[in-house]
Amino acid sequence: MSDTASPGTERLGTGLFATWLLVLIAAAASLVLAPVEEMVTIEVVIFLFAALYGFGVWPVAPTAASVAVFGVFAAVVMVPRTLRGELPPFELIEVVAPVTLAGVVMFHVRRRVQAVDRANRLAEADRRRAAARDRLSRMTSHELRTPLTIAGGYVEHLLADERDDLRREDLLTVRDELVQLGRVSERLVRAVSLDLGAPEDSTDVAAMLEEVRRRWSGVVDREIVVDSRLNLVPVNGERLRAALDTLVENSVRYTDDGDRICLFSALVDGHAEVGVADSGSGLSDELISRIVSDADAPQDEVDTSPGAEAAAQRLRDMYSRTGFGLRLVAGIAQTAGGWVVASRSVYGGARVAIAVPVPRGVGDGSRLHGPHRVVSTTSEAVPG
Repeated sequence: MSDTASPGTERLGTGLFATWLLVLIAAAASLVLAPVEEMVTIEVVIFLFAALYGFGVWPVAPTAASVAVFGVFAAVVMVPRTLRGELPPFELIEVVAPVTLAGVVMFHVRRRVQAVDRANRLAEADRRRAAARDRLSRMTSHELRTPLTIAGGYVEHLLADERDDLRREDLLTVRDELVQLGRVSERLVRAVSLDLGAPEDSTDVAAMLEEVRRRWSGVVDREIVVDSRLNLVPVNGERLRAALDTLVENSVRYTDDGDRICLFSALVDGHAEVGVADSGSGLSDELISRIVSDADAPQDEVDTSPGAEAAAQRLRDMYSRTGFGLRLVAGIAQTAGGWVVASRSVYGGARVAIAVPVPRGVGDGSRLHGPHRVVSTTSEAVPG
Protein backbone atom coordinates (compact mmCIF):
# COMPACT_ATOMS: atom_id res chain seq x y z
CA MET A 1 0.00 0.00 0.00
CA SER A 2 1.23 3.49 -0.76
CA ASP A 3 2.64 5.34 2.22
CA THR A 4 0.62 8.37 1.18
CA ALA A 5 -2.74 6.61 0.97
CA SER A 6 -5.36 7.72 3.48
CA PRO A 7 -6.87 5.19 5.95
CA GLY A 8 -10.21 5.32 4.11
CA THR A 9 -8.51 4.56 0.80
CA GLU A 10 -6.60 1.68 2.39
CA ARG A 11 -9.76 0.07 3.82
CA LEU A 12 -11.56 0.41 0.50
CA GLY A 13 -8.57 -1.02 -1.37
CA THR A 14 -8.37 -4.03 0.96
CA GLY A 15 -12.04 -4.90 0.39
CA LEU A 16 -11.75 -4.50 -3.37
CA PHE A 17 -8.59 -6.62 -3.46
CA ALA A 18 -10.49 -9.48 -1.83
CA THR A 19 -13.19 -9.08 -4.49
CA TRP A 20 -10.50 -9.11 -7.17
CA LEU A 21 -9.11 -12.41 -5.88
CA LEU A 22 -12.58 -13.95 -6.12
CA VAL A 23 -12.82 -12.69 -9.71
CA LEU A 24 -9.48 -14.35 -10.58
CA ILE A 25 -10.58 -17.65 -9.03
CA ALA A 26 -13.80 -17.57 -11.04
CA ALA A 27 -11.89 -16.68 -14.23
CA ALA A 28 -9.39 -19.50 -13.71
CA ALA A 29 -12.27 -21.95 -13.26
CA SER A 30 -13.85 -20.62 -16.46
CA LEU A 31 -10.62 -21.18 -18.42
CA VAL A 32 -10.62 -24.81 -17.34
CA LEU A 33 -14.32 -25.55 -17.64
CA ALA A 34 -15.06 -23.47 -20.76
CA PRO A 35 -11.76 -23.27 -22.71
CA VAL A 36 -13.40 -22.08 -25.92
CA GLU A 37 -14.51 -18.89 -24.16
CA GLU A 38 -11.04 -17.91 -22.96
CA MET A 39 -11.09 -14.57 -24.83
CA VAL A 40 -14.34 -13.55 -23.17
CA THR A 41 -13.02 -14.60 -19.78
CA ILE A 42 -9.78 -12.63 -20.13
CA GLU A 43 -11.59 -9.53 -21.42
CA VAL A 44 -13.92 -9.67 -18.42
CA VAL A 45 -10.89 -9.94 -16.11
CA ILE A 46 -9.27 -6.93 -17.74
CA PHE A 47 -12.45 -4.84 -17.54
CA LEU A 48 -13.13 -5.69 -13.89
CA PHE A 49 -9.55 -4.94 -12.88
CA ALA A 50 -9.64 -1.51 -14.53
CA ALA A 51 -13.02 -0.76 -12.92
CA LEU A 52 -12.26 -2.03 -9.42
CA TYR A 53 -8.70 -0.71 -9.14
CA GLY A 54 -9.83 2.80 -9.94
CA PHE A 55 -11.87 2.93 -6.72
CA GLY A 56 -8.99 2.21 -4.38
CA VAL A 57 -5.28 1.46 -4.16
CA TRP A 58 -4.51 -2.16 -3.44
CA PRO A 59 -1.34 -3.66 -1.96
CA VAL A 60 1.27 -3.51 -4.71
CA ALA A 61 3.08 -6.81 -4.24
CA PRO A 62 -0.02 -9.03 -3.76
CA THR A 63 -1.77 -7.33 -6.68
CA ALA A 64 1.20 -7.85 -9.02
CA ALA A 65 1.58 -11.45 -7.83
CA SER A 66 -2.13 -12.20 -8.39
CA VAL A 67 -2.02 -10.83 -11.94
CA ALA A 68 1.21 -12.72 -12.70
CA VAL A 69 -0.21 -15.99 -11.36
CA PHE A 70 -3.35 -15.56 -13.47
CA GLY A 71 -1.21 -14.82 -16.54
CA VAL A 72 0.85 -17.99 -15.99
CA PHE A 73 -2.30 -20.03 -15.44
CA ALA A 74 -3.84 -18.66 -18.67
CA ALA A 75 -0.61 -19.51 -20.53
CA VAL A 76 -0.68 -23.06 -19.18
CA VAL A 77 -4.20 -23.47 -20.49
CA MET A 78 -3.82 -21.69 -23.85
CA VAL A 79 -0.31 -22.58 -25.06
CA PRO A 80 -1.00 -26.35 -25.41
CA ARG A 81 -4.17 -25.56 -27.36
CA THR A 82 -2.17 -23.28 -29.64
CA LEU A 83 0.44 -26.01 -30.22
CA ARG A 84 -2.35 -28.43 -31.13
CA GLY A 85 -3.71 -25.91 -33.65
CA GLU A 86 -6.93 -25.29 -31.75
CA LEU A 87 -6.10 -21.59 -31.27
CA PRO A 88 -4.39 -19.18 -33.66
CA PRO A 89 -1.00 -18.02 -32.28
CA PHE A 90 -1.99 -14.34 -32.14
CA GLU A 91 -4.52 -15.13 -29.41
CA LEU A 92 -1.63 -15.71 -27.02
CA ILE A 93 -1.54 -11.92 -26.80
CA GLU A 94 -4.47 -12.37 -24.43
CA VAL A 95 -2.05 -13.95 -21.97
CA VAL A 96 0.18 -10.85 -21.93
CA ALA A 97 -2.66 -8.30 -22.04
CA PRO A 98 -3.87 -8.65 -18.42
CA VAL A 99 -0.34 -8.30 -17.03
CA THR A 100 0.53 -5.30 -19.20
CA LEU A 101 -2.75 -3.49 -18.63
CA ALA A 102 -2.63 -4.16 -14.90
CA GLY A 103 0.81 -2.56 -14.69
CA VAL A 104 -0.31 0.53 -16.62
CA VAL A 105 -3.51 0.93 -14.60
CA MET A 106 -1.70 0.46 -11.28
CA PHE A 107 0.90 3.06 -12.21
CA HIS A 108 -1.56 5.80 -13.21
CA VAL A 109 -4.12 5.17 -10.47
CA ARG A 110 -1.46 5.22 -7.78
CA ARG A 111 -0.05 8.45 -9.20
CA ARG A 112 -3.52 9.97 -9.05
CA VAL A 113 -4.10 8.88 -5.45
CA GLN A 114 -0.67 10.14 -4.39
CA ALA A 115 -1.36 13.50 -6.06
CA VAL A 116 -4.70 13.82 -4.27
CA ASP A 117 -3.15 12.88 -0.94
CA ARG A 118 -0.36 15.38 -1.47
CA ALA A 119 -2.88 18.10 -2.33
CA ASN A 120 -4.82 17.27 0.84
CA ARG A 121 -1.66 17.52 2.92
CA LEU A 122 -0.78 20.85 1.34
CA ALA A 123 -4.30 22.15 1.98
CA GLU A 124 -4.09 21.08 5.62
CA ALA A 125 -0.69 22.75 5.92
CA ASP A 126 -2.16 25.94 4.41
CA ARG A 127 -4.99 25.84 6.96
CA ARG A 128 -2.48 25.47 9.78
CA ARG A 129 -0.38 28.34 8.44
CA ALA A 130 -3.49 30.51 8.08
CA ALA A 131 -4.45 29.78 11.69
CA ALA A 132 -0.90 30.58 12.79
CA ARG A 133 -0.95 33.87 10.85
CA ASP A 134 -4.28 34.72 12.42
CA ARG A 135 -2.87 34.14 15.90
CA LEU A 136 0.25 36.09 14.96
CA SER A 137 -1.90 38.99 13.75
CA ARG A 138 -3.84 39.18 17.00
CA MET A 139 -0.74 38.80 19.17
CA THR A 140 1.26 41.31 17.13
CA SER A 141 -1.56 43.83 17.25
CA HIS A 142 -1.66 43.66 21.04
CA GLU A 143 2.10 43.56 21.51
CA LEU A 144 2.66 46.59 19.25
CA ARG A 145 -0.23 48.77 20.32
CA THR A 146 0.24 48.44 24.07
CA PRO A 147 3.82 49.76 24.34
CA LEU A 148 3.16 52.44 21.72
CA THR A 149 0.11 53.64 23.62
CA ILE A 150 2.03 53.70 26.91
CA ALA A 151 5.00 55.50 25.36
CA GLY A 152 2.70 58.03 23.70
CA GLY A 153 0.95 58.68 27.00
CA TYR A 154 4.24 59.36 28.77
CA VAL A 155 5.37 61.72 26.02
CA GLU A 156 2.12 63.67 26.23
CA HIS A 157 2.51 63.83 30.01
CA LEU A 158 6.07 65.16 29.69
CA LEU A 159 4.98 67.69 27.06
CA ALA A 160 2.29 69.06 29.34
CA ASP A 161 4.83 69.89 32.06
CA GLU A 162 7.82 70.84 29.93
CA ARG A 163 8.69 74.55 29.62
CA ASP A 164 12.06 74.35 27.95
CA ASP A 165 11.62 74.94 24.20
CA LEU A 166 14.48 72.68 23.14
CA ARG A 167 13.24 69.79 25.23
CA ARG A 168 9.69 70.34 23.92
CA GLU A 169 11.01 70.17 20.39
CA ASP A 170 12.75 66.89 21.21
CA LEU A 171 9.58 65.49 22.78
CA LEU A 172 7.50 66.56 19.77
CA THR A 173 9.94 64.72 17.53
CA VAL A 174 9.61 61.60 19.67
CA ARG A 175 5.82 61.90 19.56
CA ASP A 176 5.82 62.23 15.77
CA GLU A 177 8.05 59.18 15.44
CA LEU A 178 5.75 57.18 17.72
CA VAL A 179 2.78 58.19 15.57
CA GLN A 180 4.63 57.09 12.45
CA LEU A 181 5.63 53.81 14.09
CA GLY A 182 2.00 53.27 15.07
CA ARG A 183 0.89 53.76 11.46
CA VAL A 184 3.48 51.32 10.16
CA SER A 185 2.58 48.72 12.78
CA GLU A 186 -1.14 49.07 12.02
CA ARG A 187 -0.47 48.49 8.32
CA LEU A 188 1.82 45.58 9.07
CA VAL A 189 -0.86 43.92 11.20
CA ARG A 190 -3.42 44.68 8.50
CA ALA A 191 -1.24 43.07 5.84
CA VAL A 192 -0.65 39.96 7.96
CA SER A 193 -4.38 39.60 8.64
CA LEU A 194 -5.18 39.87 4.93
CA ASP A 195 -2.89 36.97 3.96
CA LEU A 196 -5.37 34.37 5.18
CA GLY A 197 -6.80 32.98 1.96
CA ALA A 198 -9.93 35.12 2.14
CA PRO A 199 -12.64 34.09 -0.36
CA GLU A 200 -13.14 36.27 -3.39
CA ASP A 201 -16.77 37.31 -3.04
CA SER A 202 -18.80 40.43 -3.72
CA THR A 203 -19.24 43.21 -1.18
CA ASP A 204 -22.05 45.67 -0.52
CA VAL A 205 -19.82 48.66 -1.17
CA ALA A 206 -22.47 51.26 -0.28
CA ALA A 207 -22.78 49.82 3.22
CA MET A 208 -19.01 49.42 3.46
CA LEU A 209 -18.36 53.06 2.58
CA GLU A 210 -20.91 54.22 5.13
CA GLU A 211 -19.32 52.01 7.80
CA VAL A 212 -15.85 53.40 7.08
CA ARG A 213 -17.20 56.97 7.13
CA ARG A 214 -18.88 56.39 10.48
CA ARG A 215 -15.78 54.92 12.08
CA TRP A 216 -13.40 57.61 10.88
CA SER A 217 -15.75 60.53 11.53
CA GLY A 218 -15.50 59.88 15.23
CA VAL A 219 -11.70 60.05 15.40
CA VAL A 220 -10.63 62.79 12.95
CA ASP A 221 -11.73 66.39 12.46
CA ARG A 222 -12.51 66.12 8.75
CA GLU A 223 -15.67 66.44 6.69
CA ILE A 224 -16.05 62.81 5.59
CA VAL A 225 -18.80 62.19 3.03
CA VAL A 226 -19.98 59.26 0.91
CA ASP A 227 -20.76 59.27 -2.81
CA SER A 228 -21.78 55.68 -3.60
CA ARG A 229 -23.07 54.89 -7.09
CA LEU A 230 -22.67 51.12 -6.83
CA ASN A 231 -24.02 48.52 -4.46
CA LEU A 232 -21.88 45.46 -5.22
CA VAL A 233 -18.23 45.14 -6.22
CA PRO A 234 -16.31 41.86 -6.79
CA VAL A 235 -13.82 42.40 -3.93
CA ASN A 236 -13.59 40.56 -0.62
CA GLY A 237 -15.15 42.66 2.14
CA GLU A 238 -12.31 42.44 4.67
CA ARG A 239 -9.72 43.35 2.06
CA LEU A 240 -11.79 46.22 0.75
CA ARG A 241 -12.22 47.58 4.29
CA ALA A 242 -8.45 47.40 4.85
CA ALA A 243 -7.79 49.21 1.57
CA LEU A 244 -10.29 51.97 2.38
CA ASP A 245 -8.88 52.39 5.88
CA THR A 246 -5.41 52.77 4.40
CA LEU A 247 -6.58 55.32 1.83
CA VAL A 248 -8.50 57.32 4.44
CA GLU A 249 -5.44 57.25 6.69
CA ASN A 250 -3.38 58.69 3.84
CA SER A 251 -5.97 61.39 3.20
CA VAL A 252 -6.00 62.35 6.88
CA ARG A 253 -2.24 62.80 6.72
CA TYR A 254 -2.46 65.09 3.69
CA THR A 255 -5.42 67.19 4.86
CA ASP A 256 -6.05 69.65 7.65
CA ASP A 257 -8.89 70.03 10.11
CA GLY A 258 -12.15 70.80 8.30
CA ASP A 259 -10.96 69.52 4.90
CA ARG A 260 -13.17 67.16 2.93
CA ILE A 261 -12.61 63.44 2.42
CA CYS A 262 -14.99 61.67 0.04
CA LEU A 263 -15.49 57.90 -0.01
CA PHE A 264 -16.84 56.97 -3.43
CA SER A 265 -17.77 54.12 -5.75
CA ALA A 266 -18.58 54.38 -9.45
CA LEU A 267 -18.64 52.55 -12.76
CA VAL A 268 -15.92 54.18 -14.90
CA ASP A 269 -15.07 53.07 -18.44
CA GLY A 270 -16.55 49.62 -17.88
CA HIS A 271 -14.86 48.86 -14.56
CA ALA A 272 -15.85 49.47 -10.95
CA GLU A 273 -13.85 51.97 -8.90
CA VAL A 274 -13.91 52.27 -5.12
CA GLY A 275 -11.69 54.75 -3.37
CA VAL A 276 -11.07 58.00 -1.57
CA ALA A 277 -10.81 61.61 -2.76
CA ASP A 278 -9.81 64.60 -0.66
CA SER A 279 -9.21 68.34 -0.72
CA GLY A 280 -5.65 68.11 0.58
CA SER A 281 -2.31 68.82 -1.05
CA GLY A 282 -2.84 66.14 -3.71
CA LEU A 283 -0.43 63.79 -5.43
CA SER A 284 2.56 64.88 -7.43
CA ASP A 285 2.50 64.28 -11.18
CA GLU A 286 5.45 61.92 -10.76
CA LEU A 287 3.66 59.78 -8.17
CA ILE A 288 0.49 59.68 -10.28
CA SER A 289 2.48 58.50 -13.29
CA ARG A 290 4.21 55.84 -11.18
CA ILE A 291 0.92 54.52 -9.85
CA VAL A 292 -0.56 54.42 -13.36
CA SER A 293 2.51 52.70 -14.81
CA ASP A 294 2.38 50.10 -12.05
CA ALA A 295 -1.28 49.51 -12.86
CA ASP A 296 -0.41 48.93 -16.52
CA ALA A 297 2.44 46.52 -15.71
CA PRO A 298 1.67 42.77 -15.71
CA GLN A 299 1.10 41.47 -12.19
CA ASP A 300 1.12 37.71 -12.81
CA GLU A 301 4.86 37.30 -12.41
CA VAL A 302 7.14 38.06 -9.49
CA ASP A 303 10.14 40.21 -10.34
CA THR A 304 13.25 38.51 -9.00
CA SER A 305 15.72 40.68 -10.87
CA PRO A 306 18.35 42.74 -9.01
CA GLY A 307 16.16 45.82 -9.50
CA ALA A 308 13.10 44.22 -7.89
CA GLU A 309 13.61 45.98 -4.56
CA ALA A 310 13.83 49.35 -6.31
CA ALA A 311 10.63 48.59 -8.20
CA ALA A 312 8.91 47.62 -4.97
CA GLN A 313 9.70 51.09 -3.57
CA ARG A 314 8.03 53.00 -6.40
CA LEU A 315 4.75 53.55 -4.60
CA ARG A 316 6.31 55.88 -2.06
CA ASP A 317 5.99 59.60 -1.44
CA MET A 318 7.72 62.15 0.75
CA TYR A 319 5.29 61.72 3.65
CA SER A 320 4.74 57.96 3.80
CA ARG A 321 8.42 57.08 4.46
CA THR A 322 7.78 53.37 3.89
CA GLY A 323 5.37 53.46 0.93
CA PHE A 324 3.72 50.45 2.60
CA GLY A 325 0.21 51.91 2.44
CA LEU A 326 -0.12 52.26 -1.32
CA ARG A 327 1.64 48.96 -1.88
CA LEU A 328 -0.84 47.29 0.46
CA VAL A 329 -3.73 48.80 -1.51
CA ALA A 330 -2.12 47.72 -4.79
CA GLY A 331 -1.76 44.17 -3.47
CA ILE A 332 -5.43 44.06 -2.47
CA ALA A 333 -6.43 45.30 -5.91
CA GLN A 334 -4.32 42.64 -7.61
CA THR A 335 -5.88 39.82 -5.57
CA ALA A 336 -9.24 40.87 -7.05
CA GLY A 337 -7.81 41.03 -10.58
CA GLY A 338 -7.72 44.83 -10.51
CA TRP A 339 -5.31 47.72 -10.22
CA VAL A 340 -4.87 51.12 -8.54
CA VAL A 341 -5.85 54.35 -10.27
CA ALA A 342 -4.78 57.82 -9.17
CA SER A 343 -5.54 61.37 -10.28
CA ARG A 344 -6.42 64.80 -8.94
CA SER A 345 -9.86 65.07 -7.37
CA VAL A 346 -12.51 67.68 -8.08
CA TYR A 347 -11.74 69.02 -4.60
CA GLY A 348 -8.18 69.83 -5.62
CA GLY A 349 -6.52 67.02 -3.70
CA ALA A 350 -5.82 63.36 -4.44
CA ARG A 351 -8.14 60.73 -5.87
CA VAL A 352 -6.94 57.14 -5.35
CA ALA A 353 -9.11 54.09 -5.99
CA ILE A 354 -9.12 50.36 -6.55
CA ALA A 355 -10.38 49.52 -10.04
CA VAL A 356 -11.72 46.03 -10.72
CA PRO A 357 -13.19 44.56 -13.91
CA VAL A 358 -16.95 44.17 -14.12
CA PRO A 359 -17.83 40.44 -13.89
CA ARG A 360 -18.35 38.69 -17.22
CA GLY A 361 -21.92 38.87 -18.44
CA VAL A 362 -22.67 42.18 -16.75
CA GLY A 363 -20.89 44.49 -19.10
CA ASP A 364 -23.54 47.13 -18.63
CA GLY A 365 -22.91 47.10 -14.89
CA SER A 366 -26.55 46.26 -14.16
CA ARG A 367 -25.70 43.89 -11.31
CA LEU A 368 -23.34 46.41 -9.80
CA HIS A 369 -25.81 49.25 -9.72
CA GLY A 370 -28.20 49.74 -6.86
CA PRO A 371 -30.14 52.61 -5.35
CA HIS A 372 -28.00 55.70 -5.84
CA ARG A 373 -26.93 56.68 -2.34
CA VAL A 374 -25.16 60.03 -2.20
CA VAL A 375 -24.23 61.89 0.96
CA SER A 376 -22.28 64.64 -0.73
CA THR A 377 -22.73 68.00 -2.38
CA THR A 378 -20.22 67.28 -5.12
CA SER A 379 -20.14 64.08 -7.15
CA GLU A 380 -16.80 62.30 -7.01
CA ALA A 381 -17.98 59.22 -8.90
CA VAL A 382 -16.01 60.07 -12.03
CA PRO A 383 -12.41 61.26 -12.24
CA GLY A 384 -11.84 64.93 -11.74
